Amino acid sequence: MVDPEPGHERFRGFLALPYLGKDGQALSQRFRCIQEHDHRAFGHGKYMSMTDEPSRVFNIRGIHQADSTISVTEGEFDAITLSMAGLPAVAIPGATGWRSHHRRMLAGFNRVFVWGDPDDAGADFVRKVTQSLRSAKGVRLRDGDVNETYLAGGAEALHALIDEGSV
Repeated sequence: MVDPEPGHERFRGFLALPYLGKDGQALSQRFRCIQEHDHRAFGHGKYMSMTDEPSRVFNIRGIHQADSTISVTEGEFDAITLSMAGLPAVAIPGATGWRSHHRRMLAGFNRVFVWGDPDDAGADFVRKVTQSLRSAKGVRLRDGDVNETYLAGGAEALHALIDEGSV
């Protein structure tokens, strides 16, 4: 285990998720607790950000690697999984993280697929993004989030959700 950077001591034992710019430079980090426990009982959330950190989009490189289509997820791991499955993706940190300024980064795409978790918060996320972008279309996840869908059926299961038509 690596010692945390100065100022990150409270995240000791957490997984660090780097937010990189298009050229690979580190802009920020978020942290995920990897313990299976009641996070609130331990005085933290499952995901944590640095104090006063602005809202950022994860995997900004996905925008530069995509052609006319991109995916938007409500979590970093979902964006990583979609990207590995051949679907360029960015993530908004959490279901409530969408901000109106995010739409500027996605304005040039012909199609933006929005992947929200199959719960009320995920439905709200999909609604907010699709109302902000005319090119956005929600993807209906039935068997769990993006990662659970991938584990159950591989990349083909993710591609099939787009091919069969989204919400």
